[in-house]
Amino acid sequence: MASMNGIIAKISSWGNAVSKNTILQAISSGIMSMFPIIIVGSFASLFSGIPIPAYQEFLTTSGVNVALSAVVNATTNMLGLFFTYGVARSYGENIGVKAPAAGVLALVVYVALMPTLTSEDGVTSLAFDYLGTKGMILGIVIAFLATKLFHLIVSKNIVIKMPTGTPDFVSNSFVSLIPAFAIALCAIVVRMIFALTPWGDAFSCFYALIQMPIQGLIGGNIASVVLISVIMCLLWCFGIHPGFITSLIGPLFMMLDGANQAAYAAGEALPNIIGMNFNYITTIAIAYPAVPIAILLVARSAQLRTVGKVALAPGFFGISEPIIFGLPIVLNPVAAIPFIVTPLVNVIGMYALQSLGIVAKCVGILPFNIPVVITGMLSGGISIAIAEVVFLIIDILIWIPFIKAMDVTRLKAEQEAQVA
Repeated sequence: MASMNGIIAKISSWGNAVSKNTILQAISSGIMSMFPIIIVGSFASLFSGIPIPAYQEFLTTSGVNVALSAVVNATTNMLGLFFTYGVARSYGENIGVKAPAAGVLALVVYVALMPTLTSEDGVTSLAFDYLGTKGMILGIVIAFLATKLFHLIVSKNIVIKMPTGTPDFVSNSFVSLIPAFAIALCAIVVRMIFALTPWGDAFSCFYALIQMPIQGLIGGNIASVVLISVIMCLLWCFGIHPGFITSLIGPLFMMLDGANQAAYAAGEALPNIIGMNFNYITTIAIAYPAVPIAILLVARSAQLRTVGKVALAPGFFGISEPIIFGLPIVLNPVAAIPFIVTPLVNVIGMYALQSLGIVAKCVGILPFNIPVVITGMLSGGISIAIAEVVFLIIDILIWIPFIKAMDVTRLKAEQEAQVA
């Protein structure tokens, strides 16, 4: 028993250390900061792609489709740019960079490294390709390196100092000057180096050699989602919040969702099944509310019924803590089994249905905490919503025998306490 406690303590210590990692925290904050942009872009894309001929004709003749496309271009198609700023600013705050210029300078590097297009008329422009999700992975690298260089220069006191009494906003502007020149110089050198490669620019090189292989591995491989689901559930079973896993996989899944949203807006077939939406629907939106529903259906002990009542509303909004620590899931082998199994059933079943074309693939990117059925309607329509209800019922049925087993023990303990 002592050795088991030691193992659990080591796992918990490792999990806490990872969750406090400044890089992972910055990525997580970067993702969270984009949710308003994601919501607006998703709705604009959905409204522009509804496949009703009369509706599409109205959009075309009224010019609404042009306005909707402009909103999509300003939101979803620029997620890489916004994400880079969000990560850089958050990382700067984590390592003690007070100047907001750190995030802006990361954007300078991002744009400076982007490939340019020159028209026949000699007009030079930036393509939207790498402003969106195709540029997110390199954007992370740029955000960390630019901010770290900024911090290094300032911490070495290689700055322009203003006289005492100068307003802070003026002093901070001059403090950022030398780091700004250094970061811009690095961007120029990197751009010139990549111009000599077969790819011609950093984004094309990074996308071809790193992002595409990773995207292909995850996008077409259900084993990746199964493995992620098992790891996240196991971490919860030891009382460790798996949020850092979301920080790692979030940008990769968002790239896949972004590709689907772009294809949907263009009227093309959706290329990916797996993505952030798919992962949320199968592992959270369906799985979490199933537990309190199963409890309220079959439990007789006061303790379990109280847990079920408290956890019901949060469960529908993707909040698991009342179940994790109230049932509990933590260090409870009986509850751990269905807690791990139900998301796997959802993942494999939903993947099979979408692969066969029985259920529509997910479109766009939605924020967390949207209830089951509503997520389905917003992600792809009635077929996903119906599938969610079916898998919710399956999850409830899986949980019921385990709830009964726990209920017998707790009901007996309550009865003995009353007699005593």
